Amino acid sequence: MLPFASPTPRPRFDEFLRYEALSRLLFDYVDAHPSLVSVHAIGKSHEGRDIWVATVTNFSTGDAADKPAFWADGNIHAAELTACTAVLYYLHQLVVRFGDDRDITQLLDTRCVYLCPRLNPDGAELALSDRPRHIRSSTRPYPFDEAPVEGLKAAGAEDSTRYTLRRM
Repeated sequence: MLPFASPTPRPRFDEFLRYEALSRLLFDYVDAHPSLVSVHAIGKSHEGRDIWVATVTNFSTGDAADKPAFWADGNIHAAELTACTAVLYYLHQLVVRFGDDRDITQLLDTRCVYLCPRLNPDGAELALSDRPRHIRSSTRPYPFDEAPVEGLKAAGAEDSTRYTLRRM
């Protein structure tokens, strides 16, 4: 570890983090382990929150884009909060055991791990709010008014069907 790096975060894995705390934690890992972790947004949620992905690899052994990769994500559905915690636990284990654990060191020397702890930040915020609501998916109203996409068809028995199919 570099002498000017921040100490490794010590998160609790027995609580669920709100969006701001989750964001801060991810960037604390970057500050503590800049040679192993970077964080970037892969898009915005319906309500405008960044969707964060941590790229975990030993950057000194090659560019992340040039290495075989593994992807793990959590919190696809609003109230599936434990998956976010599991992804954060995996991130923590990778950075604290790098250099001491032969398998983790080899993994990060030769591979890239992409970790997206929360794909649905809006739904998680609603589930964790002071007046929580349990919803399965997102806070985005459905059905929504958008131009039809060629080849994308609603499937199901009712007009209120919420899933689609696209043949490629």
